[in-house]
Amino acid sequence: MHCAVYVPNFGPFGDPRRLRDLAVEAESSGWHGFFVWDHLIADPPVADPWVALAGVACATTTIRLGPLVVPLPRRRPWKVALEAATLQQMCEGRLILGVGMGVPWDYERFGEPAGIAGRAARLEEGAGLLRRLLAGESVDHRGPTYEARGVVLSRAEVPIWVGGFWPRRTPVHAARAADGVFPNIRDHGSATGFRPPTLDEVAGIRRQFVASGGRRDADVAVMSVGAPPDVDVVAYESAGVTWWLETAWDTSFDGFRRKVREGPPV
Repeated sequence: MHCAVYVPNFGPFGDPRRLRDLAVEAESSGWHGFFVWDHLIADPPVADPWVALAGVACATTTIRLGPLVVPLPRRRPWKVALEAATLQQMCEGRLILGVGMGVPWDYERFGEPAGIAGRAARLEEGAGLLRRLLAGESVDHRGPTYEARGVVLSRAEVPIWVGGFWPRRTPVHAARAADGVFPNIRDHGSATGFRPPTLDEVAGIRRQFVASGGRRDADVAVMSVGAPPDVDVVAYESAGVTWWLETAWDTSFDGFRRKVREGPPV
């Protein structure tokens, strides 16, 4: 089991210097990863996750890091590929790239289409193109949304995780050959509106992910939001969860910082 710090990129966590310093403390306290959200419309200040993670990469040496998740349908896949390859080189192989559809208001406020079907289609096409670009091959692609003609970018080995909501009525979007899955489960009865999957749900999530084309040996990342204080993290490890993401959803910056300094639960 790997344990990571998972924080917003806005509000009390919207200062990139705070994110950098928190990542340094997480590394020194034994955490294995440091991941940030990717939102545009949120409580200011809002930090760009890529710029913030570049600062984290320069200030740390061992901790894994990445944006979780990048809303790929509102991005150009070739720009994401270039950013990911650059950051992977900067952090010497520690980057994990999460991709997903993102939240509707980050599209709607800028006049971009936010329908689920359209975002899902752009995510599928964009993820396939992103993977080819990161492979360093000569890419010729003409699809419903994106086009690339004889493009070659720097090759970079970047693990890609896909995020999405469960339970699902459709295949897992962008799962083909993905290296990990990050499920989000709504719980309207909780204060945060989310909860971790149950131990039984973990097995079902992996099955559905693999059936959609994901790797059988892929990571399964679960966030702690909505979990009871005495949650048995070891039981999740036994169920097949490989990453436990400790979240800062409902606490102050200083309160979460104290939790980070205490070290990971496993």
